[in-house]
Amino acid sequence: MALKTLQLPSSLATPSSYSFSPCPSSPSYGPKLPTRLDARAAAKKHQKRTTSVLKCRANLHGCIDEIVQTPKDQTTEIPIVMYPSVAFPGATLQVQAFEFKYRIMMHTLLQQGLKFGVIYCDKNGRMADVGCIVHVIECERLSDDRFFLTCIGEDRFRVVEIVRTKPYVVARIQVLNEQLGSGPQDDLGSLMWQVEQHLKNVTMLSGKLNQKMRGDHHAKQLLRMHSAVSFSFLVARVFIDDQLEQQTLLQMTDTTQRLAREGMYLERRSKYMAAIAAIKDAFEHLSCSEK
Repeated sequence: MALKTLQLPSSLATPSSYSFSPCPSSPSYGPKLPTRLDARAAAKKHQKRTTSVLKCRANLHGCIDEIVQTPKDQTTEIPIVMYPSVAFPGATLQVQAFEFKYRIMMHTLLQQGLKFGVIYCDKNGRMADVGCIVHVIECERLSDDRFFLTCIGEDRFRVVEIVRTKPYVVARIQVLNEQLGSGPQDDLGSLMWQVEQHLKNVTMLSGKLNQKMRGDHHAKQLLRMHSAVSFSFLVARVFIDDQLEQQTLLQMTDTTQRLAREGMYLERRSKYMAAIAAIKDAFEHLSCSEK
């Protein structure tokens, strides 16, 4: 199964709300000034607000859509946060930390290293055992000690054991290494081509059904992808809507198998949408005939 319940206290296993919550795509972190304030008052308030904000930014090397493999055979301990979405390698994640335990965690990370683990947790409190390590590349702390973070997904990991749960969850993890499959490289290229064709069919049918397809604005990125691993993760996080299916794809360690599963998923979606479009055309033709 994609999800399993780890041994956590009930207060952590069934959160009423996520302490790490997604941020808007273009967040406004500071309070907006009234339009009728004079310039002097606005400048004074702006100065007061900015002096209470701590900002830090890490240096990001390379393209975020290219996955850099870092083989690690030994286990390590990292902080873990539960999140309502599946985090993938190469993805940009914008979150805010407002609960007290995560504020403590962020103070620790600012001193010891800006990395932590993100694990998908559904509305019923079921927590997956495979997640993604994220690297904080930009951090903003406001006067009320909330943190706004911009993170980049890196290695995937499997939880070996929960080390402690207070003041925040710390787990011993094992980094997952990716395998390109035992077949020839031509098989990967063929699978990538098939997935692209299915994506084109789904996009075309979405337009015919007047449906907004999630990820349309990422279509051009597919043409620039050179790594089969990066390509498979991009398709999983952008074009797969079902979160349990996303979690299954995240846990797979074979690129060939992941691409094959994505192709089958998109092919089923394409056939379903084609059937809906055919029914829609039939009703429209019948309606025109009656008139």
